[in-house]
Amino acid sequence: MSTPFPVLVHPFKSPVPRQCAYESGSSTAKNALICIGGLGDGPHTLRYVRTISQRLERETALNYSVFEVRLSSAFDGFGTKRLSDDVAEISALVQYLRGIGREKIVLMGHSTGTQDCMEYTNYGKHNSAPVDGFIMQGTVSDREAFGPLIAKKQLDQIISQASELIRAGKENEMMPRDNPVSEVFGAPLTAYRLHSLLSPGGDDDFFSSDLTDDKITSFWANFRKPALVLPSGEDEHVPKSIDIEALLGRWKKLAPAGVISELSGLIPGASHTVRDPDAQEWMCDRIVQFLRNLESGHEVKL
Repeated sequence: MSTPFPVLVHPFKSPVPRQCAYESGSSTAKNALICIGGLGDGPHTLRYVRTISQRLERETALNYSVFEVRLSSAFDGFGTKRLSDDVAEISALVQYLRGIGREKIVLMGHSTGTQDCMEYTNYGKHNSAPVDGFIMQGTVSDREAFGPLIAKKQLDQIISQASELIRAGKENEMMPRDNPVSEVFGAPLTAYRLHSLLSPGGDDDFFSSDLTDDKITSFWANFRKPALVLPSGEDEHVPKSIDIEALLGRWKKLAPAGVISELSGLIPGASHTVRDPDAQEWMCDRIVQFLRNLESGHEVKL
């Protein structure tokens, strides 16, 4: 990412004024991969997206280009936004891409972007524009990742304070500036978003290891298209007490048949953002094969 690279800017109609998406790769591609980052990310901050774009340019038979979008939750905006806001903006981009003739559209999320993918599939709630597949890298529970960073008593007090504000109808009120949660996140947070990220059963709580089987099943039952799930094998944000491979196995077991692709697996040697070049290559290989399978119909049709 240290050298300049070109993108094509696409203004599109969205719930957010003056929103744009940024396309890399061939602008004549017939298919689109939309990449959504995690908390604090924005367009071009996730370095491996450029690697994926370059790989897809070489895979000419697939005919994909890559899109990044500046969501209203980008950078430090996440503290005042919700997953439902992201879904509305992503859905608007999908509709725009359909309108300019893109055929297959796949949504790829990293970290909290994977939570966007999970929320996106709640079509009954959001009426989001259908996509043709999902890729989810760096699936992590925010509350389990955050747990070791602050003393439990202190964290419980802050969550309780947020809950009280929500019960009082003040969910959009900002939490005090000097609370340690905001300091760790590096952004101001509303009572709602703090509770959503860190409280059991919050709206962001899709990947915690202590979720019940019924809850996990209900999440994956929303999927109408296959998902490639790629947790990082050495994710620094996953507590060592959690067996990521076993957790992925549990999701596979509880998801409806055909939802979680057989290509899913831990990315060997990968940090949360997949910094290692060998890990990036492994990930790109899986992504390319998944996209080929979507094209050929090898992935199970749901």
